Amino acid sequence: MKSINKLLEEIEQLNKAHEKLKQELLESNKSTDAIKTGTIDALVLEDKNELKVYTDAASDKTYRILIERMNEGAVTLSKTGIILYCNQSFSNMVNLPLQKVIGSEFKNFIEAPSRESFDMLLKLADEENTKEQLNLNSHEGKLIPVLMSVNALTVDNKLLLNLIITDLTIPNRNQKKLKLSTARLVKKTDELEIANIDLESFNYISSHDLQEPLRKIQIFVSIIIEEEKNNLSSIGKKYFHRMQDTVKRMQMLIDDLHKYSRAKNTSYKFEKVDLNSIIREVKEDYEISIKKHHAAVISKDLCKVNGIRFQLFQLFHNLLGNSLKFAKPQQPLRVTIKSKTGKGKTFKNEQLLPDINYCHISFSDNGIGFDPKYKNRIFEVFQRLSNTVDPSGTGIGLSICKRIVDNHKGVITATGKTNKGVTFDIYLTS
Repeated sequence: MKSINKLLEEIEQLNKAHEKLKQELLESNKSTDAIKTGTIDALVLEDKNELKVYTDAASDKTYRILIERMNEGAVTLSKTGIILYCNQSFSNMVNLPLQKVIGSEFKNFIEAPSRESFDMLLKLADEENTKEQLNLNSHEGKLIPVLMSVNALTVDNKLLLNLIITDLTIPNRNQKKLKLSTARLVKKTDELEIANIDLESFNYISSHDLQEPLRKIQIFVSIIIEEEKNNLSSIGKKYFHRMQDTVKRMQMLIDDLHKYSRAKNTSYKFEKVDLNSIIREVKEDYEISIKKHHAAVISKDLCKVNGIRFQLFQLFHNLLGNSLKFAKPQQPLRVTIKSKTGKGKTFKNEQLLPDINYCHISFSDNGIGFDPKYKNRIFEVFQRLSNTVDPSGTGIGLSICKRIVDNHKGVITATGKTNKGVTFDIYLTS
């Protein structure tokens, strides 16, 4: 009888074990089906105190591809902080292979001083999406500044935490560079302001305090030459005339320096300027010199440009003055001024903006020209080329031209050959 009872008990236990196995098998099949259909992405199981993650490749969806290709790190945590999933970007960030990252505790990757902030971030995530700047530790102990965004998601009554992690290493480095550049810019701006104040002071001194004594010297020399001409020897008269020439050159130098400093001023109003009227005025100003050199200044239908009128007058006044000064002694001077408009990309000059409208002015003469080796020096201040035959002038005229064109955001170049004349190509916005 006992044997039968014992047998019945064993059968009952076997039935219970059988039902339990059936239930576990059913749950296992459901889980496997869920992985295959994409309902869940993975299973995390504990085996000998080690968490293991099992996934099925068929569960990858479009969003998984997107997340894997993100530059930001993407991590999914259980409510206890175990990493259930991470993308390759996060794996690269902490410099560990995926299989070693998944299943580990996320807090291990948080720098110790940042863990309190991370805990607070997780608590707030239940109520709203939250963000915080923290430091992560890579596998080799390198600190990584990151912006971490956390939001909570409930799936099948289970809380999951989704993290998006942005590496701030490069942005922070760029921010530091920007701050440094800004500080340098502020310093340079302050230095420029001081230089401008000094320049204004110089302008005042040069146009008033220096000119006045020169005018008096000029007057006294003229009086001596006129009233004492009978008492002066020929050598004495020669020296006084040389003194007059020296004073004139000094006055020219001061005047040119004043013009040079004014040419950089951008506070004047820009307006549409007709270059035909500018050339007419310049020719009238040089009427006597033009007749003296038997010069022909030819221009027709020049374009209108955006500019500061008096500076553009100064530009062409200096260019024509340059041509007259360096005309060939035994040959009538011929100056030709032409223009055409077009986009920057239509002209053969890499300094022009491709989609901006420009007026290209060609200013050429048949004077003594210059050696091409001086091409890059011709616009420098106080530059006199070695083949010039006229020692007069201050060496600032073409520098003023360059500064005026620069002030108009334009371009000026010069080409020439010795005894073959010179051509100035000027590009101004139209």
